[in-house]
Amino acid sequence: MTIKIHLSYGIITALVIILLSVIFYLLNLSQERWTGYISTLILMIGVIMSWGAYAKNTEGASRINIFANGFRTTAAITVISFLFTVIFIYVFPDIKEQEVEQARQKMEAQNQSETDIQRAVDITRKMFLTLVIGFSLFFNIIFGLIASFIGTGIGRKFIKKKTDIDFDMK
Repeated sequence: MTIKIHLSYGIITALVIILLSVIFYLLNLSQERWTGYISTLILMIGVIMSWGAYAKNTEGASRINIFANGFRTTAAITVISFLFTVIFIYVFPDIKEQEVEQARQKMEAQNQSETDIQRAVDITRKMFLTLVIGFSLFFNIIFGLIASFIGTGIGRKFIKKKTDIDFDMK
């Protein structure tokens, strides 16, 4: 069972993030910065819960094992999120235009020249999928590693003591 803890927590966490992403998209909130913070927080909570469960269910778990479990959980979340992102962008191609328009508005608010704006918009359109996936992979891995390092530092407190015997004399 302990071998698959990272998969179960990774799948559940990724599904929660995906569900929220779809809800944010349907409510036209996907362009809001705070929605990304919520997804990142959920990723970190999922990794923390995974190494906590691993530490509790694995006798003699070392810090490196706890870190490795957190990293494997991060990898599972990242792979599932990657696949979802690719499919989601192809199913809803208007996401690309929304992002491009938002970038255009920000650049106009900064009083950038029209040629600079157009150049940036053209690059964004050409590289959209690569940019979205690259940033997503990068941030998932970084914040998953942070949560895994937290587990390395404090995860051993969660380890189940199997040497303690509880005699219940009822």
